[in-house]
Amino acid sequence: MQKGDLICPKCGAGFRRITLSSLKGECGEFRCTICDRVLEVFDDSSAVAYRLTVVPARIFV
Repeated sequence: MQKGDLICPKCGAGFRRITLSSLKGECGEFRCTICDRVLEVFDDSSAVAYRLTVVPARIFV
């Protein structure tokens, strides 16, 4: 298991990223849950989970 952090360059939201190499994942992409920007594209080599940890102070819509 690997842990890391990911910050959206558009809105500043912060995410905790956990990779489980013992589980097979799915191909796809991860989008920011606040502004919908693509933050990461991944293959099916391992399972990846994300959790919102830092909510931006101000959200522009």
